[in-house]
Amino acid sequence: MAKGKGRRRAAIWVGAAMYAILAALGVHEELFGGIHPLLTPLAAVLAVPVCALGLSWFFSDGPRRLTVAADAPAPRLQEKPFSIGRAFLVLLACYTPMFLCAYPGSFAYDVPFQLRQVFTGSYSTHHPLLHTLLLGGCVRLGQALGSINLGAALYTIIQMTALAGCFAAVCASLARRCGARAARFAVLFFAVYPLHMFMAVNATKDVLFSGLFALTLALATEELEQPESARRGLYAGLILCGAGMMLLRNNALYAVLVWLPLLALLLRRRALRVIACLLAAVVLYAGANGAMKAATGAVDGDLAEMLSWPIQQLARARLHDEAALSGEEKAAIDALMPGEAWRKYDPTVSDPVKFEFDTEEFLRDPAYYAGIWLSVGKKCPVTYINAAVALTSAFIHPYLSYGVSGYYLQMGVSREQIDQWCDFEWIEQTSPLRRVVDSLSWRFGAKGAMQIPGVGMLFNMGLIIWAMLFFVLRAWYDGRWAAFAAGLLPVLLWGTFLLGPVMAGRYVYPFVCCLPVLGMSNPKAFPCEGKVAARRADG
Repeated sequence: MAKGKGRRRAAIWVGAAMYAILAALGVHEELFGGIHPLLTPLAAVLAVPVCALGLSWFFSDGPRRLTVAADAPAPRLQEKPFSIGRAFLVLLACYTPMFLCAYPGSFAYDVPFQLRQVFTGSYSTHHPLLHTLLLGGCVRLGQALGSINLGAALYTIIQMTALAGCFAAVCASLARRCGARAARFAVLFFAVYPLHMFMAVNATKDVLFSGLFALTLALATEELEQPESARRGLYAGLILCGAGMMLLRNNALYAVLVWLPLLALLLRRRALRVIACLLAAVVLYAGANGAMKAATGAVDGDLAEMLSWPIQQLARARLHDEAALSGEEKAAIDALMPGEAWRKYDPTVSDPVKFEFDTEEFLRDPAYYAGIWLSVGKKCPVTYINAAVALTSAFIHPYLSYGVSGYYLQMGVSREQIDQWCDFEWIEQTSPLRRVVDSLSWRFGAKGAMQIPGVGMLFNMGLIIWAMLFFVLRAWYDGRWAAFAAGLLPVLLWGTFLLGPVMAGRYVYPFVCCLPVLGMSNPKAFPCEGKVAARRADG
């Protein structure tokens, strides 16, 4: 009993400290443009007991007690088996209207750069080769058939179908683990939450990655919670989905490599099969990626993609703290950012400076430039913290206004730099319902619906992250160690995204897709269903 109390207290106070720190950093950045070396820590300390009281109330089922009498008997449910086939058709039907409005789909973000690789034959690992080849193959097929739009539509249909299939499989896993009622709630979430409809027709790697990541998490959680019901299909799914998500984003590889030792530490022998499957997935990923790289002759991506934080920190220090820097430090920063590229510093996105960063100069003497970064940091610690917080603010707290440079979710067709290589008709949205997408793109995509009171909070990136963290903390509080250990995977993925170039709507999508897996596995949420009901599911 004492051990349980200690566990619950630890979950509450660790969670309270985490939320208090994130809130203090995010609020001070949003309201004052940066942290204060004294007021920000003080605000965090004062917020800890408030957060602890809130978590204690939520963890003790406070919201439920407002609507359900504590001694009310749980009703008995006579469930119908969950059907993965029906779930798939429902999801696909819900995504189809957006496809018809945006025909042949939304081809923004990196699409021109990826297709340039396919049509010129100059490949790079800057973008996932698997996604580049799939997208380019569809578009080239359409061109060969006389309509590039037909090829673009083929890609969108494949993506929509794959996404609906991933989500249906996630719901089937929930049905086996928690019962059909939980699975049907998940289907409803995947069907009607608007971000799924937007992303289903958006040709970015984040869509397929998010579906595969959520399915990998669902299968891993199922195996960790019910190791006695081992199935070959589950292990095969873990290996294939794990390898697929890594091929679509290196972030998944980094998160998995840190997660597996934590699984071994927390669950020991219970996690051996999941660990073995994901190690096999890493091997499959390495083999497949190596084969594609050899077949295409792809060159490695720019190292600058991994240096967003240092680049932002040095640029901000050079711009705002010139008097504090030595001549050598200023000369070193100028060498890395030629043409005074540091003047292009944008607090919320590293791309303007990163695109001008001289990687070759950095690689001539990385130890020297690392020393410059450290010496500048010693002189300008608050500047470094502010640069990191400004870049990640949207992912660390529920903001009051969307303040990131660029669209929350970019829709439409990008034509960036295609004149340099494209000598054929480009993709064009031809739907007579195009105005619907244009309206939604402005009202929702531009600012994440933050201009609509109340509604905007449903798409608030910081709130989505806080919900994910809440479910993981709740598993710790309840002593559901398998669910807690599994929930660390999206938390680690979030950590890798914080090091990225910008916090945008498409980057939060994997965490949106994980919410049903993390939240609906709580047995208190579905008290009438247990393993007997779960095993009746035909998913």
